[in-house]
This record gives sequence, C-alpha cells and structure tokens, in this order.
Amino acid sequence: MAKHVCIYCRKEKDESEFNREHVVPRMLGTYENGLVLSNCEVCEECNTFFSRELENKISLNSMESFLRIQYGRPMSNGRTMRKERLSFSGIDGIFKGLEFTPVVDNMNKEGLHFDISPCIGILSLESSDEYNYYQPEKLPEATKEVIEFIKGKEKGIITIGLTQNDAMPYLLAKGYLNGNFKYTDVHVKDLYTNGSFTTKIKVSIDSLVRRTCAKTVFNYLCYSMGKEYVMSERFDAIRNYIRYGIWSDDLWFSYSQGPVSSVSMPNSTAHVVGYMLCPEGENWTLCGCLTWFGELTYVFKLGVTENKVVRINMLPCTRMACFDNIENKIIEDEAVYVFQKK
Repeated sequence: MAKHVCIYCRKEKDESEFNREHVVPRMLGTYENGLVLSNCEVCEECNTFFSRELENKISLNSMESFLRIQYGRPMSNGRTMRKERLSFSGIDGIFKGLEFTPVVDNMNKEGLHFDISPCIGILSLESSDEYNYYQPEKLPEATKEVIEFIKGKEKGIITIGLTQNDAMPYLLAKGYLNGNFKYTDVHVKDLYTNGSFTTKIKVSIDSLVRRTCAKTVFNYLCYSMGKEYVMSERFDAIRNYIRYGIWSDDLWFSYSQGPVSSVSMPNSTAHVVGYMLCPEGENWTLCGCLTWFGELTYVFKLGVTENKVVRINMLPCTRMACFDNIENKIIEDEAVYVFQKK
C-alpha cells in the first residue's frame, strides 16, 4: 500500500489512514463547491484531533460561533452558548449589569434569544432606574443605607427567573426583609417596554481560536498551491503551532474588525480566506488572512518567501477565496495582495 506524509504531523502513513479535511470547518459553513483536501494531505489522526480538540471546543464558545448563529448554517433550537470566551451584559437602564446567555432560536429573525440566569435586583442608590443584580446565593448583607433607600418603594426589589416565594428566604437571610414585611412581586420584563436594548460583548481570543483560524488558512494554502509547496520547512513554525500549540518567536498574528483586504466580497457576511505578501525586514513574508462573516479578521505569518529586492510584479500571485454564506458558493480571486503591518 502506498505511503504518504501528513502536512501537519509530517508522519508517513498508509493511504488508508488519510481522510477528507474541509478547508473551512463545517461548523462555520457548507458550500456547493466546497473546498476539500482529499488527496492524502491530512491524516485521520490529525483530522480527528482538530475536530475534537479545536473545532468542537469553540463551536458554541467563541465570537465566531455567535456570528454563525446569526448569519450561517442554522443550528438546532435551544442550543446554549458557553461563556469561557464570550460574555454579554446590558449597559444601560433596567438591563445595566445583567448577564445574558445567547440561545439558538430559529423562530427569531436574529436566530437567537437571550436567557438571563435567576437573580435578585436591588434598586441602585445612584439611579432611579438601575439595579444591582445578584445571584440569590451571592446576595450581600443589607446595609442600613440600602434598607432606608428601598423602604416604601414599589420597585425597590425585583426578580428575574424567581418568584417571590423563591427569593424570600435569601432576602430574609440577608436582612432586606423581616418576617412581617413583603414586597411587590416585580419582574424585570414588567419594567421594560422598548423593543430593543444595548449589550456589551466581551471577547477572549485564545490559542484554540487562533489555531482553528490558522488551520483554515493553511488548509487553503495547501488546496491552492499543492501539498509539495506546504511541506517546505519554511512552514514548520506555523505547522507546529496548528497541530501541537507550540508558539514560535518567528510567528506573529494580528486581529482586527472588518475585512483585511480590498477583495470584492459578494455580501457583508462572507468569509474571506487567503494569503498575501507582507514586507518584513529584507524579505517578503507570506501571510495568511481569514475574515469570518465579514466582521472578524486574523492575519498570520506563514513563512518567509522571496528577498525583498525582487520587484513586486515578479513575485508569485497571492490568492483569496470568498465563501458566500447566503448563496453558499465560493468565489476565488488571484492577484498580488500586499499587507502592511501597522
């Protein structure tokens, strides 16, 4: 049986130990003319590792997955996003300080709705329409100042996801109420009549996210330039980072909002995957770029190419592909793209 070398682990294996690898992970899109590595480029062991240890761990736990809920392939109703890399909170009025959890909801035009964990709201001393929210078990001891402030106020205490009977033991234990006192059972939804509100999104980009992005770029480089090209030792640093998480001082990456290049996107929610040149020292560096849903862009150093004295029109073409998430088609474009680091 023929032997082949995997582009990631660089191990020689039987042909039967290789399988298909999608250039763009299927969790972020499927396309009519989907780009696939299927000629013994990625071994089954590496493919399984990427699926289990990278893609599955960010599939409901990253900004990319949140954008997919809104603009990409429909997910099953009721799937809940996790919060390790992404958090949502209200920033004004009745919702200020509340933490939200996105839940897939295909009946909603946004593709999701927000859940709020059960909590108790105590009217803020600083504002007449803002509350300090606490999980019941983390409710602080009441101070005399707070007690005097909320006394007699119809909406001094509100609840979310709790009935009065649920909240009463916590309020009694922490001194907000005494045994003879009850409060009006007001829920946050009773106090808000507008159709929309503003949220703050906090995003964390860790190694699992970056490696998934770098893998997508490297897959595309292999797809468009061929296996022999990416097997060059000039790509060993990025290869080892993708497969083993080993960061090298030879590498760099940048992150920004909006598309990175002048590529003409078919619409505002398309992915753009490709590679381009970057002047760096005495050489041209080959960079990979990736834009998810027209909003989040990553640029990675892939490896050094030609000496910088080579004229730009003598350099090899660089390439971009637009993955249309509305028509589910892919459009590829060749040119010489240059990226200038800021």
